[in-house]
Amino acid sequence: MQAQEAWAYVDPGTGFVFLQGAAPLWAFLLLLFLLPIKFLFKFIKKYFWIILIIVIILIIGGLILKSEMGKAKDRAKVIVLGFDAMDHSITERLMAEGRLPNFSYLKDRGSFAPLATTNPSESVVAWTTFATGLGPARHGIFDFVMRDPKNYFPYLAFSESPAVIAKQEVKTRKKAEGFWHVLSRHGISSHIYFCPNTFPPDKFRGKMLSGMGTPDLLGMMGRFSFYTTRRLMKDDADSRGRIVGVELADNSFTDYLYGPKVKKDGSVSETKIPMKVVLDPRQEKISVRLQGNSFELSKDKWSAWQRVYFDMGFFKKVYGMARFYLKSVSPDIQLYASPVNLDPVDPAFPISYPSGLSRRLAKDTGLFYTQGMPHDTWPLSEGRLDEKAFLEMTDNILAERKKILLKELKNFKNGLFFFYFDTLDAVQHMFWRYIDPKHPLYEQDSAYQDTIFKYYERLDGILGDVLRSIDDNTTLIVLSDHGFTSFRRAAHLNRWLLENGFLSLKEGKSFGGEFFEDIDWPNTKAYALGFGGIYLNLSGREGKGIVKADEADGIKRKIKEGLLCWVDSKTGENVVKGVYFQEEVFPGASHGQAPELFVGFNAGYRASWQTALGGVPEALIEDNLKKWSGDHLVDPSLVPGVLFVNTKISESAPAIIDIASMLLSLFGASDAASMEGRPLLPRSGD
Repeated sequence: MQAQEAWAYVDPGTGFVFLQGAAPLWAFLLLLFLLPIKFLFKFIKKYFWIILIIVIILIIGGLILKSEMGKAKDRAKVIVLGFDAMDHSITERLMAEGRLPNFSYLKDRGSFAPLATTNPSESVVAWTTFATGLGPARHGIFDFVMRDPKNYFPYLAFSESPAVIAKQEVKTRKKAEGFWHVLSRHGISSHIYFCPNTFPPDKFRGKMLSGMGTPDLLGMMGRFSFYTTRRLMKDDADSRGRIVGVELADNSFTDYLYGPKVKKDGSVSETKIPMKVVLDPRQEKISVRLQGNSFELSKDKWSAWQRVYFDMGFFKKVYGMARFYLKSVSPDIQLYASPVNLDPVDPAFPISYPSGLSRRLAKDTGLFYTQGMPHDTWPLSEGRLDEKAFLEMTDNILAERKKILLKELKNFKNGLFFFYFDTLDAVQHMFWRYIDPKHPLYEQDSAYQDTIFKYYERLDGILGDVLRSIDDNTTLIVLSDHGFTSFRRAAHLNRWLLENGFLSLKEGKSFGGEFFEDIDWPNTKAYALGFGGIYLNLSGREGKGIVKADEADGIKRKIKEGLLCWVDSKTGENVVKGVYFQEEVFPGASHGQAPELFVGFNAGYRASWQTALGGVPEALIEDNLKKWSGDHLVDPSLVPGVLFVNTKISESAPAIIDIASMLLSLFGASDAASMEGRPLLPRSGD
């Protein structure tokens, strides 16, 4: 549904009130029409100016009454803090240990409960459900990775970001509006900061700063660069970043910082700007020169944001910014450059509404990460950054977000205020190996064994700041989209389908690469993509589909039965906890994008990275030897999130799909009935 501007909308209730406020006008007009016609024109002619003034005054009075009613509704204050991946069990334990005093205070004053996540338990799905009050079937987001059935090609679920910067139009993939649109139509403002899947930003009564899904300047979810004199290895070609081999001359090298692609004369080329790096091995530092600006950087240190621009031709420039980290100077230079973020002062794509919001925030609080997933996890997994550097980056991101939160809270007077933090999600993904003795990368007595819990304490401190800033008439809600568990073993779903006769490879092939390379489609009945979705190769839907409609149910049942019996030969554990048919988790799905089955893995297991992109490795299951060691992409029953409210809720088993309805009910918004969730709060008189 296309959002309407608040000032252009008059709902039926407002119209009724307006009629009540303008009652004297209608009585006056009725009197005129009751007069005999022959006197009417004489009366109007004689008192024309008086009548006109009365009509104008009454109309203005009615409009003022309407405006004041909107303001009265808007005076309610609701603050929502979204702490991605805050786990219920960990939170409960840390409160019991006295480590989360502010969360304990909130629990004692109001409510604390596990919050059921979505199925699948993926952030993009759960936060879109949070925003819309609808399940995946109605908002259209089923997985981080989805596919075009005609050519099987995968794409990210967030938005249609342009690969070439010259194409400015960006479209969201979600099919439903957020609760802020509903509130806007009721004259209530919303202030939404960093909410996932809000790129490009919506237009409504209020403010929005886009969150997860906002690309870097290259139109990607974040691609770093790494410059080194170390001899490049075969594995470097598989990096998620750009690994640049450089050679020194007089203790310096010149290379490039790479920017977006541009289309010129019918061909696409990559923009880049020269970068000169001069080494000082004795001091273990470097000097970097970019576009006439220089800065020094010492070993094991992060730079400040460095603002840059790229020449796109025809006198057009696009602006970005990057941060650098010097890992080593000798024996090899190892220099990390972050993904080039959109400059919030002058972003190439819209990232806020109103458009000047990001510029004002940068001016008030300093430059900040605009990339929707700012924690660069792949350099840590690949050894380009170490744990210390990663945590310093995490602290920088958290400090930036906290500055914006506290600044904007001071300006918040009424309506709804939402602010999102993804700190726990990133830290738990990368540091779970330090708290799980069964993980293959577990290190006993590591200095990082308490790291995850310390970040729970950091968020408790932020909650304390918010608690001190609100009054007794403010409703405060804290929630997470899901919890967390260990990721010890990677399960290759396409390999399982191959070994059980549902998928075929081309003749002579024993494995297949990503993007369904080497799949024999004329002999394939089902394939996996994303983090648990299994699709039937349906005739008439898939480009090379062979499964007929009357065969589909039988194939689905066989796949489900087989997966539920899948036992890991190494551990003796069941790999899968639940398998769900489309009609169970995506009822009424009509977009042609929902998988026929979705796999809910047991704790310790997860769909492999190869599965996510359509790969068919030679192994069936293997140890997860990546530092990305914790996850939530398991059966949703295993990873509930949390819900705190500073008042009592009426339901004992809340779910994230209920939150939008609850928020609308706090403002008396009548559209709550169109959502799938429950309001959670006691009704008047209960």
